[in-house]
Amino acid sequence: MIEQMDKAMLALQAGAAGRGLYGPDHPAIVRQLDLAVGLLGELLASSPQLRLVCLDNTLLFENGKLPSSDQLTAALIPKLVSHGIEWMEFQAGVRSADLVALLERLEQPHEPAVPISIPHIRVGVVGKPGMQDPPIISAIAHAGQAEQLQRIWDALRTGAPPDERLGEIVENIRMAVVVGADICKQLALVKTHDEYTFVHTVNVGILSAALGEAIGMGAKQVFELTLAALLHDVGKQEMPQEILNKAGKLDESERRQVELHTVDGAAMLFAQQGVPEVAPIVAYEHHANIDGSGYPRLARHRRPHLASQIVHIADVFDALRTNRPYRAALDEPTVLKILTEGSGKSFDPALVEMFLRRIVKASAA
Repeated sequence: MIEQMDKAMLALQAGAAGRGLYGPDHPAIVRQLDLAVGLLGELLASSPQLRLVCLDNTLLFENGKLPSSDQLTAALIPKLVSHGIEWMEFQAGVRSADLVALLERLEQPHEPAVPISIPHIRVGVVGKPGMQDPPIISAIAHAGQAEQLQRIWDALRTGAPPDERLGEIVENIRMAVVVGADICKQLALVKTHDEYTFVHTVNVGILSAALGEAIGMGAKQVFELTLAALLHDVGKQEMPQEILNKAGKLDESERRQVELHTVDGAAMLFAQQGVPEVAPIVAYEHHANIDGSGYPRLARHRRPHLASQIVHIADVFDALRTNRPYRAALDEPTVLKILTEGSGKSFDPALVEMFLRRIVKASAA
């Protein structure tokens, strides 16, 4: 597959370079773009989408470097870099006209405020290692997206479907995980108390996506898992802030209100179009333990859904590492001890082992 994608990108570059020399309608240009579309079409026959990642003047596909990446720096890669494009996706049905539209846009000056919107082609940003800001979050936590996420949550409460920008946040997280970002070192930092819900939610999304990827979930499953993780606490909107932020111990009535956020969140999501089936399940189950404890209490001998178990581990890990009104953040050894001791009781042992080995310890290495 990588060789075929390599040929497709060389043909696309030839088309891009030829447009400047011979004009956009020259037969040679048409042939190159038709060749690229034919090669992409063959690949898309076995996959609904094809993603390339552009990092450090290299094009990556299927976790490998395109053999002709050095040649592609002649025209194609610089055009992508100049427009801030770090990943590019071709979808089933892509046509020569779509490639023409892409090249036309790449020939124009970069306008950050004007998104590139082309049928069957998507582009975006995943972030690069070594940036001052955490790379995963650089594409997520700026440009008012904390407020966007809050607006999306508010809209869900009133019965509106999820905003498409939620999908953009999910895709940024998923793509960052796919290209092997150093997960735990790149989690968002809690800068103010008011940002806690957003930052914690994004962190849970990042960790859930990483664990889903680690256990071999497909792209669609990871996307839906990540979206469910971003919505897992949506029911907390129904909870008074004085309870959410209480510094002392909750009384029995307050504890019951806290536990109801799982029911409220599930009810909210079950009613929505455009939300994957797993999202209300995760909202309902993400505090349920595999031994039947936790809340809500599940039917006897029924384990939480796999997605719920993944989000539960991610939720606990990030929450324990964060300062909260009722306690200071715990150090990492203490957090890992809690996860390990909860293995087989609160959490599935295989998931904990994978989380510690592939995500936490890999990041610490």
